Amino acid sequence: MQTILATDCGSTTTKSILIEYSEEAGRYRLARRGEAPTTVEAPAEDVTKGVLNAVGEIEDLEGRRFLKDNGSGVHVREGSGDGVDLYVSTSSAGGGLQMTVAGVVKSMTGESAQRAALGAGAIVMDIIASNDKRLPHEKVEDIRRLRPDMILLSGGIDGGTIDHVVELAEIIRAADPKPRFGVGFKLPVIFAGNKDA
Repeated sequence: MQTILATDCGSTTTKSILIEYSEEAGRYRLARRGEAPTTVEAPAEDVTKGVLNAVGEIEDLEGRRFLKDNGSGVHVREGSGDGVDLYVSTSSAGGGLQMTVAGVVKSMTGESAQRAALGAGAIVMDIIASNDKRLPHEKVEDIRRLRPDMILLSGGIDGGTIDHVVELAEIIRAADPKPRFGVGFKLPVIFAGNKDA
């Protein structure tokens, strides 16, 4: 791996960095930095535009191509040529990635999901669990009110019961969560648990 491109979508500025492996030094080094205004709010309401602009600045400074020919994203190459070997992106726009986590048992899978989300840099807004003493309609109302950017649903072990995981999934579905930013986007729900669920 010779070339890594990373972007971070901040609240006001999207930053990009190009990291390259130096054969001479035997280590990676920061080769170039770029930035552009973040485009999460109106009129653009699409963070991708800010990312493309920040990467475009690096392209201009380097005199090399890192974006796909159609301008739709970063070109991760296979072999040699234009593009990068690895592209990673983070976001702290809009106050950071706000997540609601759900787990079968609050003190076990709920807290495990919370640790995973926090470890990824998210802001955990709520832990929903089968045993959290809220009625189903209260959980639905809380999900709608919080409007998280993403939901992480966890629970169950392979070969175990799927009833509680399905119950939580039905609550999430009933809430029909809408993202904070943009219109017409689907809110991602990540599942980590019993493969049979």
